[in-house]
Amino acid sequence: MPVKEKLLLEKLQQISNKYEPDALVEKTNLLKQLSNLKKISASCLIAYHDTLLFLLAYPANKQQLLLTQQALKKLSLQLRKLSASQKAALLNSGLPNTPYRSRFSHDMVKWLLSHPDCSLQLHNIANDWFDLNEVLKLTLPSLEKSETTAGMENEMLLDTLRVPKNERLSFLVHELSKIEDKTYIKDHLFDGLGIYCDITPKSIKFSRAYNSLPVDAFFFHESILKKFDYKSLLDTPVNGDVKLSDESKAQLITTIKNTMALTDRETDPITYMDTNQVWLYEMNRGISIAIYGMYPERQLPLQSYVGYTLFKNGVPAAYGGAWIFGKRADFGINIFEPFRGGESGYIMCELLRLYRSAFNISYFEVEPYQYGLDNPDGIATGAFWFYYRFGFRPLSKELSKIAVAEYSKISTDKKYRTSKKTLIRFTEDNIALNLGNEIPVKIADITNPVIKMNASKFKSNRIEAENSCVKIFLEKTKMKLPESTQELQVLKEVSLWAVSADIQNKDHLEIMKQMIKAKPVDCFKYQELLHKFFNLRREALLK
Repeated sequence: MPVKEKLLLEKLQQISNKYEPDALVEKTNLLKQLSNLKKISASCLIAYHDTLLFLLAYPANKQQLLLTQQALKKLSLQLRKLSASQKAALLNSGLPNTPYRSRFSHDMVKWLLSHPDCSLQLHNIANDWFDLNEVLKLTLPSLEKSETTAGMENEMLLDTLRVPKNERLSFLVHELSKIEDKTYIKDHLFDGLGIYCDITPKSIKFSRAYNSLPVDAFFFHESILKKFDYKSLLDTPVNGDVKLSDESKAQLITTIKNTMALTDRETDPITYMDTNQVWLYEMNRGISIAIYGMYPERQLPLQSYVGYTLFKNGVPAAYGGAWIFGKRADFGINIFEPFRGGESGYIMCELLRLYRSAFNISYFEVEPYQYGLDNPDGIATGAFWFYYRFGFRPLSKELSKIAVAEYSKISTDKKYRTSKKTLIRFTEDNIALNLGNEIPVKIADITNPVIKMNASKFKSNRIEAENSCVKIFLEKTKMKLPESTQELQVLKEVSLWAVSADIQNKDHLEIMKQMIKAKPVDCFKYQELLHKFFNLRREALLK
């Protein structure tokens, strides 16, 4: 690596999140100098690209934004001219014109196979849990099933079935699509085969640099916002969602899904997104947030798992979701690596604000993995204190006392650092941000009595338990058995809840009846009904 190039890049990285006048001048000069180089050496490509991504999300002014866009364009041209072996060295980097190799779920691979901006080929079948013969024995036409009994290796079996090499991935996807109605079995078989795909971009659109939303007006930064009144922000209502045209909505959905494929990740709300439940909100400081629910067959029992993708000036900067149940939400946040030197705290608070405003949440809980459990990076960065600064506290009284003492030391001594041992101790329990006057009901408060009832009253016969509870619920509510498979599933869940909790009040049962129709198709309406139900239950207990 040329010394000059290395020094220029290091300086640009160091001041990328600085906005003082001198830093702005130097940043502009560095962008010009790096762009004037004939090419960027291979060892610098990823670091340079990711620094440009940060500048794209956090521009200081129009000139720097234009210079950043021009630098990315020049970098893309350089990458396009690389040899196949040079591109292979950048496998899974997400850089423009470079390849990918990964394994995804059946639904994600099916979506990628129809993608206009990339092509897919089967790389290999690892046979992690299942042999290909065992799986195809369940799906092939009866006249071909005998071919799976000879114990042939994968290649030989597919050759015998005369599946062309360039069609083998789509063949496997189509075969398992035959059991689409048995979603979890289909997923289990597909995942168990261990199918790895080679993904070749057809366009620069399929890259981290160009997978973004159009921006009408960029937000230019005068600083990185670190200190702000997070309580006041969380209490500020959010404006209604953006009215999207069909074309804009389709582009939003593609961008969200691309974001996962390009970073070798997957989440259920994105893979199983219900395109009828997708909303985009414009927030502050160039932030926009898309939230989305899952289609009915994939929804969780009683909870609403609502995912999100956060964009900073159109660039995907964070993703995650909230498991919502009434006033409670379990919350998870993942900020992509290039943007972790930015406004991470403010980003999280804008996410919390949106969920709080849209779903009337007063209690957020975070699991220990987010701040260090089996997550060395979370311990190394002291992620626990990231949440603590914004009001999250340990549920354990003992850990809470330790945190108070530690935070006092940090506040009085800028050089003080919490030990690794103590940070690991904090991962012994969840942390929570309580914006209300109580700790709301959690899912375990519903499921534990159900488990107890099924074990004692129904002698662990779950079929009898479901059938009996559904019958009781239908009789009490005068409700007809739903024709919809999705509503029928919610009916089973709600019935078990109602019987195990001995809910007799007609008003309460009527709300539960409405939940059955709302949950599969409208997460907002369903959450409103939960709030109404718990409020009535609370009032009844106070009488």
